[in-house]
Amino acid sequence: MRKLLVAVAVAALAVSAGCLGAGGGGPSQQQLEQNATYDWQKDTDVAIDVGGGEYRVVATVDNQSEVRLARNTGFGGRNALSISAVQFRYENGTQVGADAIDVSTRNSRTIVTFPASNGTFAYSANAGGRSVTVPVGFEGSHELVLPSGMRVSVPVFGVVEPSGWQKTVEDNRVHVRWESLDGGTIDAKYYLQRDLLLFGGITGALTVVALLGVVYYRLQIRRLEDEREQAGLDVEE
Repeated sequence: MRKLLVAVAVAALAVSAGCLGAGGGGPSQQQLEQNATYDWQKDTDVAIDVGGGEYRVVATVDNQSEVRLARNTGFGGRNALSISAVQFRYENGTQVGADAIDVSTRNSRTIVTFPASNGTFAYSANAGGRSVTVPVGFEGSHELVLPSGMRVSVPVFGVVEPSGWQKTVEDNRVHVRWESLDGGTIDAKYYLQRDLLLFGGITGALTVVALLGVVYYRLQIRRLEDEREQAGLDVEE
């Protein structure tokens, strides 16, 4: 029994660390061949556009033959990033799709080999409703554009990492920019402005209810004291 428990524990740790299987959630060929429209005109080396439950990355490839993409799973583990709609744009403007881009999964990473060492690479991946995590696979300046109406100004509700970013708002969309990144991940949690109003209303209502409860409790205590006094009992006791 003890050996069985040890084996189960080891297997659980291996799964959580992303050590079982080379796939680790990597993309299928059908995903890679999906259609997507990318904005190839950008002011930064890497542009990340978040919206519709996904994010789209358009990255400059500068003397780089491949990129390795993975997502953290906690406990120091990782899984291959499940990307879709891959495209590559040569320096002369010619665009190709998944049939010209080699994508494989090894060591719990999605490895993309480009058809040329210079150009622009684009892919899509899933994002949460109020958060996004993007692995940094390219060096240089990065810009993250949040969905329309989302904000990150209020701490706890809004968080952007790593630090050292600058923020602007254009057409009701927050643009977060880093002058230079060369690894790690970009993590952002954001909120709708109306969420703060709703939270403030709920907090105010709970505060009023709590105050009414205190007043009621004190009135009940006072009534009991009066009854004890009228009955000739020791009120102080």
